[in-house]
Amino acid sequence: MAYDRAAIVRRFAELDRYQPPHHVGTTNRRIFGPEDGIGDFSMVRGTLRPGGGADPHYHEHSDQLIFVMSGRCRVRAGASDAVLVGNDTAFLPRLVPHVVDVLGDEPLELSIAYLPALRPGDTNPARV
Repeated sequence: MAYDRAAIVRRFAELDRYQPPHHVGTTNRRIFGPEDGIGDFSMVRGTLRPGGGADPHYHEHSDQLIFVMSGRCRVRAGASDAVLVGNDTAFLPRLVPHVVDVLGDEPLELSIAYLPALRPGDTNPARV
């Protein structure tokens, strides 16, 4: 089988930083999105400082998959309330309000995928 496409490589240090809406002490870097021609999903890398986190919010159109690379956090989503540590994963369905709080004195490093891709305006304030 032959492929006419090459791998797409992203260097972390070269990714643009931004603060997502409804988050405190958070820096995200978008790794992939639909504009890369790889499907309707997006992937970001998030760094949350101690004391930071995501205020209550939901995504109207996107499911969210969180992979904890390092650090500790509390994730509340719907009826779920869990503490996650490195190598733990959480799936947050679209329309479900959720909160992520950093626990401890270490930064929280996350890899996050959105299916379909997260689009501007799809992060909405909520109550949990």
